[in-house]
Amino acid sequence: MKRTDIIALLVVLSIGVLVCTYMFVIKDARDDIDNLDVQKTQLEAEVRDLEAKEAMRAQYEEETEQFRAEFQEELKNYPADLNQETTVMWMKGVEQNCNIQNMSFTMPRDTEYWRLGSTYSTANDVQVNGASNADAQYVAITDAYAVSYQGSYENLKNYLNYVAEYKYRMNISSITINYAKDEKNPEGMCSGAVILNAYAVSGPDRTPDKVSVDVEEGVDNIFEGKGGLPVASAYDADGGQAIVANHNIIILLNNAGNDTTSGIIAATDENDTSTFVTSSANSVETMDLHIYAKDGKNYVSYAIGGKSYEKEVLTNDVTVYVSSSARVDADDVNGVKVNVNNETALSVYFKVVGDDTTSPRFAIGNRTGTIKQY
Repeated sequence: MKRTDIIALLVVLSIGVLVCTYMFVIKDARDDIDNLDVQKTQLEAEVRDLEAKEAMRAQYEEETEQFRAEFQEELKNYPADLNQETTVMWMKGVEQNCNIQNMSFTMPRDTEYWRLGSTYSTANDVQVNGASNADAQYVAITDAYAVSYQGSYENLKNYLNYVAEYKYRMNISSITINYAKDEKNPEGMCSGAVILNAYAVSGPDRTPDKVSVDVEEGVDNIFEGKGGLPVASAYDADGGQAIVANHNIIILLNNAGNDTTSGIIAATDENDTSTFVTSSANSVETMDLHIYAKDGKNYVSYAIGGKSYEKEVLTNDVTVYVSSSARVDADDVNGVKVNVNNETALSVYFKVVGDDTTSPRFAIGNRTGTIKQY
């Protein structure tokens, strides 16, 4: 081989080595450098963003707490669930407070329509720390109750107002009203149907309302009412409303956290504090109501704990007006259970107004003698 050929071959090999070095070493190194430059630029942008957020940390934390407090306040407008026991007691409360008779109503299954704080999903939730994502979410549910009713037109208006002002969010999506146009007082008795929409939000730290059920199972005589009281009475015509204006005893039930008055006040005269028997405990207190004869006269006494008051009964019956209120929140558990011991032939009538429909403050416990509640 000639010397010139050897030199040419060496030149070609050198060029090949240079090309390979560039292709497989230098080019990859430059690509890595370019990628690092891009990553550096991205990281620098993220650092600037984080620094800007850090400078606003105090404001963000304050606004977060404010929004969380506003959210929790809004949640108070909705119960934690729509269980059937609560629904039944609410319907019973409507009858007592509005003097409307529910002829029938349906209780469908809850309908889930939204999960707060995320896109809607009802299945295949991601597992987070051993619990499904659904368990950590607030879930909005609703029910539509179809109710057929009967009552006066005036009481129907009270019912609509009752729904509008109820402590939890409700609305009426449809209503029909029929009246007896051939009667002298066609507005005295109306009937129809209502679609009542109720809403609830379940989720973390949400506690369902405790339902207080005061329903006696059966009576000794089918021709007598609860406690042996004859079904017909002078107070039936207006559902015991006359007791509000004229009564032997008044029981006032309010939030025990109210600083202006005691949570429970029983009195024969609400303007005379000497007749007061009170309790400020935020709990369900037991009140003993005793009607008895002494020295040829009838007496009534009421007691809570060690405090009591006695008065002669000068009427032909004993009437008790219970003025209650809706509960403020889940911590408001104030209420009273009245044990009635009626040793006389007098009838005892209770009229309850304004009580919480889902978790009533008032309940009758043990009872003897003739007793009826409106």
